Amino acid sequence: MAFEDSFVIAPLPKTLEAAKSIREIESSAHVDSVTVPLLWPRAHKDEVSVQEKSQEERAKQQDAHALNFMIQPENYYFVVHDKAANMDVAFVWWQNCKGRTEAEWAEVYRNRYRPAGCNNALMDATSGVRFLKRAKFLGDRDFFMLKELYVRPEYQRRGIGSKCMEWGVKTADELGLPAYTEASEKGLGLYTKYGFEEFDRVTVDLEPWGGKEGQVNSFGLLFRQAKSTSASED
Repeated sequence: MAFEDSFVIAPLPKTLEAAKSIREIESSAHVDSVTVPLLWPRAHKDEVSVQEKSQEERAKQQDAHALNFMIQPENYYFVVHDKAANMDVAFVWWQNCKGRTEAEWAEVYRNRYRPAGCNNALMDATSGVRFLKRAKFLGDRDFFMLKELYVRPEYQRRGIGSKCMEWGVKTADELGLPAYTEASEKGLGLYTKYGFEEFDRVTVDLEPWGGKEGQVNSFGLLFRQAKSTSASED
């Protein structure tokens, strides 16, 4: 579908309020996730007030962590705002990444963000394994990475995802950089539409982690070669 007239896409302000907004968008997009509840087990099921306080503190930590990324020059955040509803409805995060030596990748892995209250073992088995595969595949190559793209459920399939993709792939091509991302089944079709191809996949059976029989966490690892922009410049 076409990007609607009431939607506007713009750079995300570098503020805690903006960090809160994108956290809320991401949370809404994860409402049906089978993995998120396992990554964030409720330690105080019978102590609601303690649990709510813990969630509030975690939210503040997440916002501060996000703002730290938002102010770094290699990161590009855009937010989609619905003027009719006066609400932020989607955001995208692109990152201009430098290649690394094997030792540098290992150091980044050791120091990656591991927030309090998270099931670190499950994080290692899912996104951790994907990180290690990414490091091996990309090595010392510079690349442009689609880090995150989230759209509120009621705004999906309304042209927003495509609009969020356009700037990133255009910029990657202008820089002559390949692009990388990771996709669930829900996002795979959009990314392949913009030239990404799956080269590997990490699938984790969630039943041993407390999930129901048949539930899995499955993400494809996607790569896109840079396309020449010379034709458009002539």
